[in-house]
Amino acid sequence: MRIAHMSDTHLGYRQYNLDERENDFYEAFNEAIDKAIEERADVLIHSGDLFDSPTPPIKAIYAFKNALKKVEGKMKVFTVLGDHDTPKRRGMPPHKLFDVPVLGIGGLEWVEIDGVLIAGISNLRGTLIDHLRKQLSKFDSIAEKYRHSVLIAHQAIETHLPFEGAYELKEDDLPRKATYYAFGHLHSRVLERFGNGWLAYSGSTEIVRRDEISAWKKKGKGLYLVDRDSDVTVHAIDLDIRPQIEVTVGVDELEKLVEYTQYPKQPVLHITVEGGSINRQHVVEKLRDILRGRVLSYRHSFRELGEIEVEIPKGPVNIKAIFDEYLGDEKLSELAFELYELLADGNVSDAISVAERFMEVDGR
Repeated sequence: MRIAHMSDTHLGYRQYNLDERENDFYEAFNEAIDKAIEERADVLIHSGDLFDSPTPPIKAIYAFKNALKKVEGKMKVFTVLGDHDTPKRRGMPPHKLFDVPVLGIGGLEWVEIDGVLIAGISNLRGTLIDHLRKQLSKFDSIAEKYRHSVLIAHQAIETHLPFEGAYELKEDDLPRKATYYAFGHLHSRVLERFGNGWLAYSGSTEIVRRDEISAWKKKGKGLYLVDRDSDVTVHAIDLDIRPQIEVTVGVDELEKLVEYTQYPKQPVLHITVEGGSINRQHVVEKLRDILRGRVLSYRHSFRELGEIEVEIPKGPVNIKAIFDEYLGDEKLSELAFELYELLADGNVSDAISVAERFMEVDGR
């Protein structure tokens, strides 16, 4: 038996509020499906967060429907719910629109396919973690009857997400008899020996957050192909996704950014401009001129080197004037002043909303 393992496709996610980025997630998912078919996988496992939301847009549902048509008659599909696509309260997950087994809603569930045990449990958090541990403890007694067994889960393990409140499980909570642990939730790839087999996070199929860029450059994005022979072997299959690049450039070297735009797919750039006494309005205009038509989107920030002196006039303090002089950009100054007024009144949630709207509009 050959298994294709993917996870965290986040269909429907609209990064930076761009149509193109939403479509990128569909394209990556379709490419992963095509790769699984090319590799003649018998079983397709999805380890959660198939959709970015329990109420995905029609376009996301349509993309999944088309993928199922491709694999019909070629491979069996199994999935679990992730933290993103688990419905609130007693709602029904969007997966139920299709004839796709969603394993382990509320407890461990298993099936046997060609002599292989495939067990799964959907995402559990918070007050349900003790229940999660108890359910996982059932696995070994079931798996001992099988030569090969797979455990599917969408949970964080302390060794890979070692922050208080970020993980649900420690290694001691995991069963030991699985020959392949098909995990989801971490967006960076992990493949390591554990217990009687391999512990694998296949990672997300696209770059969902900026902090994934470094791991993507080292390990790529894609899926794992699992061969069940006398032993279990695992191969990484990479996807051709849109590049996202982090770059730091001096204020007098902005033209060098062109070097980071030479890709078949227009990249997303995350730019840090550094220098002393930066004329921010000038930099913003120059970035726009240099990158227009060369990138899909870019985000920029500034790093001031050395101290900046801002002349504050005598008499009553004009906060808006200080922002004008310091930032040197009318839009940024207006944003800063609006945030200042909101935060001065303690309206943190409104300030966050204003900042998010500004980033969505300004980042194109």
